[in-house]
Amino acid sequence: MTATWILNTIGLFTMTLGTLLILLYLWKSPRFAENWLSPDGQRAYAKHRRLLIISVGLLAAWLLVQYLAVILV
Repeated sequence: MTATWILNTIGLFTMTLGTLLILLYLWKSPRFAENWLSPDGQRAYAKHRRLLIISVGLLAAWLLVQYLAVILV
């Protein structure tokens, strides 16, 4: 194992962990914006929030697959 491999593995781990924490926050965050938005704004907010959760979830899944590949290969 070289130092470069170790640093890349640590960097990939921190990126994966950060992405998973962001996904957890987005998924379990309070829906405070629904209190002051109009009905059209609430629908738009829900749509954008859902798309953001999906995109961060896909990013987290991809980083997790890469991290597992680094460990197992």
